[in-house]
Amino acid sequence: MFNNPQTLWIEILVVALVVVFLAFVIGRYIYRKAHHLPTGECECCHSHKSNLVKQYNKAYKKDK
Repeated sequence: MFNNPQTLWIEILVVALVVVFLAFVIGRYIYRKAHHLPTGECECCHSHKSNLVKQYNKAYKKDK
C-alpha cells in the first residue's frame, strides 16, 4: 500500500471514502440513540408495524 506513485491517489481516495462511510454510519447510530429513535433490527419493523395497524383499522372499522 502506498508504494506505487501512479496509484497513490486512488489508494488515498479509497481510504478517505472508507473513513467517511464509517463516520456516517457511526454518526447516524449516535444521532438515533440521542433522539431515542429505534436502531438495529427494530428500526426496519417499526415503520411497518404502524402501517399494519393503519391497514387493519381501515379494513375493520369499529361500528359506532
